[in-house]
Amino acid sequence: MLIDLSKITHNPLSIDEKITLDKELYQNASILDIKEIHLTGEIVYDYEDNLALNLLAKGTFILKDSLTLEPLDYPFSCEIEEIIEGNELKNPKFYEKSKNTLDISEILWENIVLEIPISATNHTVEEIKSCGDGWELLKENDEKIDPRLAKLKELLDEGKE
Repeated sequence: MLIDLSKITHNPLSIDEKITLDKELYQNASILDIKEIHLTGEIVYDYEDNLALNLLAKGTFILKDSLTLEPLDYPFSCEIEEIIEGNELKNPKFYEKSKNTLDISEILWENIVLEIPISATNHTVEEIKSCGDGWELLKENDEKIDPRLAKLKELLDEGKE
């Protein structure tokens, strides 16, 4: 997303746009897709002539359900507060001097990637296979004792008496 820096004067530049990110950014992440991102906020020069970005990005990740591996919508929201110092504007990574523009796509992605959960599941799924050949899915409150340690449990219970 390119920002025309000539539009930023003494008043902040307000942003209220829907954007899409290139698939190249998240092809190595655990994201199947990102639905359109709604970006709001403002960009302003602060008192030291640094660019201050105060943005809010909202959107929806499409992830694999960690139990069923089916696509799952996962909404996200992240606040972006960045200061780009005047000498960093000379960095060709973000700033293109000939056009007086700033590309905030990477800054946006760096903040959005922090919102990706390690695992996500749809809690409404109830028809999940909970056991199979040599395995069983345990819930947090299930107390199943390993048969090899059952004798040890008996000894510990005797010691309490």
